[in-house]
Amino acid sequence: MTMKNYAVVGGDKRCALLAELLAKSGNSVHAYALDKYNLSDAIVKKPSLASLKDKYDCVLLPLPLQIEAGYLNAPFSINTYLLDDVFSLFPPGQKVVAGKVPHSLFEKAGRLGVALFDYLEREEFSVSNAIPSAEGAIQIALEKLPITLNRANCLILGNGRIGKVLSQYLAGFGAKVCVSARKYADFAWISAFGNTPLPTGDLTGKISGFDVVFNTIPRLVLDEKLLRELKPEALIIDLASSPGGVDLFAAKELDREVVWALSLPGKAAPLTAAEIMMTTVQNILEEWGYGK
Repeated sequence: MTMKNYAVVGGDKRCALLAELLAKSGNSVHAYALDKYNLSDAIVKKPSLASLKDKYDCVLLPLPLQIEAGYLNAPFSINTYLLDDVFSLFPPGQKVVAGKVPHSLFEKAGRLGVALFDYLEREEFSVSNAIPSAEGAIQIALEKLPITLNRANCLILGNGRIGKVLSQYLAGFGAKVCVSARKYADFAWISAFGNTPLPTGDLTGKISGFDVVFNTIPRLVLDEKLLRELKPEALIIDLASSPGGVDLFAAKELDREVVWALSLPGKAAPLTAAEIMMTTVQNILEEWGYGK
């Protein structure tokens, strides 16, 4: 394996653990905007972003790249950083990997001659990441529900990667699982896995009996009308990225319990999430001609 020179900039615990994994593999790792995390001595801690002007084999930014619009996601930093300022530091030709990158930053990277890639464009990353997401969702359900998952009536909104993995895990607990989708092909797969399909666009009158609803669709699905239909004690776990799939204002007014589980892999299984990130970065660099 070819050893490389990495910069890890900001991010949550999974990014800090990513830095540790890269260093443990014999790479040179410089950490930025991770001031409050207790990193090992194998990692060079940088007090400012100034030396990002130096050329690295790859700069690794957070997933998601930003929490507040325009600012680097850096919960372990003592400072805040504008993303425009961060990108302006990169030299032409710098290779950068980040997650959930807004279109405006792809445009900026292009103008600066920076090679920018998004973790979420990689199928192997998204499939692997669905596993800690599904496990984390089940952990929340086990902690929050007053009943067992065995024989619980569960609805999964969306039959994407997370929905597929989650449906199998819930079935393993003995839950009664319904999965919503829009395509006939998805209906066939849902049925093939022994679950019940529901049309996502035709949920009215069909969701009153569920004990827990898992949303994986990143657009409004559970509006006030559907929230009223759910029984008052139903638990709603929203796994979708911003803006989510639940009308949170209506849910609060109706006293419905909603857990919006953002960045779940980094919370539920940060080491596994870091390993997935490292493998994805290695795959990207190999395709860029750097070799593993």
